Amino acid sequence: MSDNRAPSYSSENSKGRTGLPDTRAAIDELSKVVKDIPEAVEIYLALGNLYRSQGEIERAAQIRNSLILRPGLAPETKARALYELGRDFSRGGFLDRAVNAFDKAREIVGDSPEILTELAEIAARSREFEKAASFYSDLAQPVQEAHYLARQAEDEFNEGEDAKAHRTLGKALKISPNSAEAWLLVLTRLKKEGSLEEFTARFKEALAQVPIKLRFVLIEGLLADSLVFGDTPIPKMDESQDRSFPFYKVMVEEIERSDSDVIMHYYGARLLQLCGREEEAGVWLEKTLMLNQNFWLARLELFRIAQTKQQLTPSFKNQLEFFVNIARKVQRFTCSSCGIKRDRIFFICPRCRSWHSITFRKELNQ
Repeated sequence: MSDNRAPSYSSENSKGRTGLPDTRAAIDELSKVVKDIPEAVEIYLALGNLYRSQGEIERAAQIRNSLILRPGLAPETKARALYELGRDFSRGGFLDRAVNAFDKAREIVGDSPEILTELAEIAARSREFEKAASFYSDLAQPVQEAHYLARQAEDEFNEGEDAKAHRTLGKALKISPNSAEAWLLVLTRLKKEGSLEEFTARFKEALAQVPIKLRFVLIEGLLADSLVFGDTPIPKMDESQDRSFPFYKVMVEEIERSDSDVIMHYYGARLLQLCGREEEAGVWLEKTLMLNQNFWLARLELFRIAQTKQQLTPSFKNQLEFFVNIARKVQRFTCSSCGIKRDRIFFICPRCRSWHSITFRKELNQ
């Protein structure tokens, strides 16, 4: 899905394309021009964007304010200056000031998509997820709306408002039936509650609804040791009393019945390993490699299984375990838009802010 950030009226990406010296040279050149042509509004706006790209938020804001206070300024131009001022404050972390500037721009031009997107992102940064969802509703962007409703539901669960959270989750899935994050939260809660029968039905439904390229996110999220949308750890249980094994068994069965791709074959093997069924896991790993012989994690797990059947000296075994453990820590997920790599799932790329761009690194050169 494409990036939904508001576009800039003038380029502020010179630093990324041409580097610091060129951006500074552009600032110096534009500064000379505005002295000679003080009425050149577009140049003022471009200069402010360049200052913002350099992190000089105060200078950028000064330029916007000088325009906003200019007598006789056209309303549309004033709205643009207020919009850019809001972006300046947002970049600098002054969120209340940013909202104030955007609201003033809205009074002039109404609810433009650019302004609503900025307000939605500020609401999300402030953990006002319900408000963020409302802005995305106004923007007619159901994927984003469902995402923030799911985040709101997780907060409600954490506050003990389970009935309210279930209603919020139901609303999220009604708005976007294929929302991977909403389905993951549904399944996580059912697993936590030990509701195996309902989990079975809902997991099957989730596999049918969630796009094929994102199905692995469901499994990875259910196996994670943290909450769906954060780094809060989940207390570990004694494995001998772990109630997860029946859920893993159900998941394997549903994966086998579904139209499984190479990634889901790999996750089926992982689930079987967690159930202690190493031989069956090996068969699934072999299937994975038949579909993609370069699937490095499948090959690594097969190597580990084979290693346990070999007579190795303690020294050699220690060295192998060391390299296997290091290999397992290679970041498995990457953004298809910008290439950033992560070791845990994400729904919005932390670098380029694209939505649902996560991919599994099947091959090490990805």
